[in-house]
Amino acid sequence: MYVSLLGPLLRPDIVRNAPFFRLFARYKSSGSSKRWLRRQKNDIYSREAKHENLKSRAAFKLLQIDQQFKLFHSPGGVPLNVVDLGAAPGAWNQVALDKCPRQSKILGVDILPYQPPRGVSSMQANILSKRTHENIRNFFQKKDNKSMMEEFEDVEITTVGGKKLTVTEGTIQGANSASIDTYSSPQDKSPGSDQPVDSEQEKHLEEAKNWPVDVVLSDMYAPFLQITGYASKTTNIPYARMANTSGLAVRDHEMSMDLCDAALIVAIDLLKKNGKLVIKFFTGVQDKYLEQRLKVVFHKVQRFKPSACRRESKECYFVCLGKKSYYVDKLMVFRKA
Repeated sequence: MYVSLLGPLLRPDIVRNAPFFRLFARYKSSGSSKRWLRRQKNDIYSREAKHENLKSRAAFKLLQIDQQFKLFHSPGGVPLNVVDLGAAPGAWNQVALDKCPRQSKILGVDILPYQPPRGVSSMQANILSKRTHENIRNFFQKKDNKSMMEEFEDVEITTVGGKKLTVTEGTIQGANSASIDTYSSPQDKSPGSDQPVDSEQEKHLEEAKNWPVDVVLSDMYAPFLQITGYASKTTNIPYARMANTSGLAVRDHEMSMDLCDAALIVAIDLLKKNGKLVIKFFTGVQDKYLEQRLKVVFHKVQRFKPSACRRESKECYFVCLGKKSYYVDKLMVFRKA
């Protein structure tokens, strides 16, 4: 007689909800899984993504949005700061890295762990947390040593004894640890200074510091299968906490609205004036209210469904251009609808 050792320890419902059991059940040979595999095999974007070494077919959606709205266009090739929410597995990271001007800073944020492409930074965090917003702001405020080295290339430092010093990365790191302000000096602010700091310039620097992001991308919703990172202490059971698509149109729509509002709050908190926002949502009765909220914050809000989206899918995108101002009153936005 065979006696299961797991029987006395685990209830049947716990076993069924265990990650390994769900993974096995999902890929057990069934009609739905066979249809999914057949659809993937016949899908031109899935094949092209594999050919182009892209993380997923979602990359083509962002490419088509950028082609239509010039998301990553920057006058004069000025580097951009880009935040990608729901970044895993990294397809939109790849597109942003390819389309942004050189030396742009791209940060992927996801509750799931993933490996970003080289040249992109990532943060495993919950976007619903205010601390995550602060961490994103701090990331873009921090100046990397390389850019500071470029600022000091033409600076000659001479000691009291007449010895010339060479500015090295160690010098810059020491300056960082000492919290030396490289933008202004006490002489600039003194009453007798020949070149006093303009109050308008100070205001601009402060705004750039508090709202450092040029583009916010949000593809939050359907996650990839988590196969690693379960031991991470950043979040508790991150995969189980994701808003997974259920196949029920009403439920998927309502959960997508919550994540869209979360992305809108990120844009209000971090996006600079004239910044851009792209939000993925599932169509339904509430999306008109989301559109009203977006129009309070942005000059132009347009619905767009890339051809890379499947025809039967309810997914669509709001492309928001030209944030009206740096500071936006959240109460005014969410009182609107």
